[in-house]
Amino acid sequence: MPTVLTLDKSLSILEAIVRAPAGAGTRALAKQFGLNVATVHNIAMTFVHRGYLRQDERTRHFHAGLRLHLLGQAPACRQPLVTVARRVVQRLCADLNESVMVVAFEGGHRVTNLAFTPSRQALRVQEPEDMGGYAHCTAAGKILLAYLEPARLSTFLATHALDQHTPSTITTLPALERELEKIRVQGFARTRDELCEGISAYAVPIRDPWGTVFAAIGASAPSMRLQKADTIQATLDGLRIAATEIEEFLTQASAPAAFENPPSSS
Repeated sequence: MPTVLTLDKSLSILEAIVRAPAGAGTRALAKQFGLNVATVHNIAMTFVHRGYLRQDERTRHFHAGLRLHLLGQAPACRQPLVTVARRVVQRLCADLNESVMVVAFEGGHRVTNLAFTPSRQALRVQEPEDMGGYAHCTAAGKILLAYLEPARLSTFLATHALDQHTPSTITTLPALERELEKIRVQGFARTRDELCEGISAYAVPIRDPWGTVFAAIGASAPSMRLQKADTIQATLDGLRIAATEIEEFLTQASAPAAFENPPSSS
């Protein structure tokens, strides 16, 4: 019975947050449901870690997350998201003639390819399907790590060692933290000979309609083809345009009627 009550309270808190146009804070939710603040915070953060909620860094209020929206829209929204990602990746791959991919967190710790198209050139990069163990030495993986909340980053690193793959691989936490801060400042990630010698890559973030980075799009190539300034700039320009296209799709798909006129909480 206590488990049923806990589940019921958790779902009630989730529903209350979704119904609140400006989001909801833990104190207000605790008062509404007669719970202590710590309990409400733990419940809400569990939903955040699973992607069903997001927390505004400024107000600390909770709002509906992308995963909740995609779950509610599936299959009408999720499949078009994958479809548009594949279309964007394929077009950018053709434009750059290099391998392009979109990656995102799945289930909190697994970093997976949502879409991947390899270059048509004989010498090309082939990416692993599960990139969790390589996030610290791939451009797209670094983007995801750079925008994780500190607690989630710590949890991720506790289960994924900073394994060394080449002499250039980042293998210490202080070095990784410096790299992630640099990425947040410059807005893109770069790797050179970190996962495999002779391979370079660039990546940029993809944000959901509320400004949260949930995915990354990157291009990888043999280092000898990705070293001239004009080539690097063209690659970054293409990645940013592609990211914007995916973000615009998400914005158009993020306003279901149920959210436009949420029922008043009583």
